[in-house]
This record gives sequence, C-alpha cells and structure tokens, in this order.
Amino acid sequence: MVTVATYNVLATAYIRPAWYPYTPKELLDPERRIPTLAEQVAALNADIYCLQEVEDESFVAINRQLSALGYRGELAKKGGHKPDGCAMFFRTEMFFLHESARIEYRDAMDGQPSSGHVAQLAVLKKGNRAVGIANTHLKWDQPSAFTEKQYGYRQIIQLLGECEARTSACKAWIICGDLNAEPESDVIVALRKAGFEFTHHACKEAYTSNANGRAKTIDYLFHNAALLAESARLPTV
Repeated sequence: MVTVATYNVLATAYIRPAWYPYTPKELLDPERRIPTLAEQVAALNADIYCLQEVEDESFVAINRQLSALGYRGELAKKGGHKPDGCAMFFRTEMFFLHESARIEYRDAMDGQPSSGHVAQLAVLKKGNRAVGIANTHLKWDQPSAFTEKQYGYRQIIQLLGECEARTSACKAWIICGDLNAEPESDVIVALRKAGFEFTHHACKEAYTSNANGRAKTIDYLFHNAALLAESARLPTV
C-alpha cells in the first residue's frame, strides 16, 4: 500500500488579508505560517506528497522537515516569472526516481501569452513496479466559458497526452492537484473519459474550498484502472 497526499499550501504572494476576514492576522504571517505548514505537511505521513503554490521559501522549509525523515523533494516553478510552482516529495526507502519532467502548458490563445502554469511529472519505481505521478495546478476559468476557450480544459488534455506518452515506462498513473474545476466541469469529464477515477468519489462532501461562502470540490486525486484506491481520513494534527 502507498499513501499519497495532495495539498495546495497557498503561496504567500497570493495572500490578501481582506480575503480571509475570519482568520487571525498572525496566522497569515509567513514567519509563523511557513514553519507551521512544514510541520503540518510532515504530520500527514504520506509516502508521496504533491503540493501546489509552493514558493522557494516554503520549499526550503518543507524540504528541511521531510529530508530529515527520508524524503527526496523536487520543485517545478511556474513560468512567466511567477513566484510559485508544484513540489513533489517521496520516501527514498520506498521509491527511486526513474524519470522526472517539468511540463509548461502550451495554452496561449487569442493573442494572449501562455499562463505559465505547469505540471510536474515523475515515474517512481519500487523494485520492478512503477507508478507515474502527475502533480499540477490548473488555471481557473469562468464556469460559463466555452470548452475550447478554457485554459484548464486545454491544460488537462495536454497533461493526459503527456501521461499517455509515458505508458511504456509505466501503466499505473495518478493525476492530482488543484484543478480549479468542480466535479461537473469539462476538466473532470475529460479525466473520466480518459479512464481516470476520483479517489474520493464515494465521499458525498469531499469539499476542498470555501470561496465566497460556498463549499466546493476543486482539488482531486485521480487514478487510472491499473490502480486501486481507498480514501483516508486526515490525521489529527
């Protein structure tokens, strides 16, 4: 059994205190928040971590915490001079890294530049078995946008193609992260059509966001038919 955790850790650069009116200001202070975040991540005790909105300072703190526990970490920064990216950590006693790649999405359209959003891919091996991990943070779209105009839809189609291109290296794949898309969206429909299943599909209220006072699911852990999955409760920290 392998445990996997996905977590948008919230980049300091994107914090606006006015957006968190019920959060004590000291909890948003990076001097307190980042060390606490590193401790909280470590307390999840996962075998593989896929994190989003990770800045350099956060990566250093989390890597310091996890490397002491036997993990290896890699950071894939976004393009366009953005301050954050995706980070992946895995237990070195369990896996070795067979392949890794930073995929910057080719999502420019209507004369606008690419978003700079990325996917972080890794093929991890344990003995003669391999598992592919795709960690990503998709760009948010207006729900009313036409399918072909959605950044997130074009990004997930590209990501599915990148995973398919690596099936000679491994058949088992996990796609996870902050997909910025609700369960009925074109992004999630595309994943299901490609044969991926949401690990928490049996959980009726697997909410991961509470934007504008409305609870919703926008963060996911999907797996293909080569894997069996069971959702787990978060540990008390």
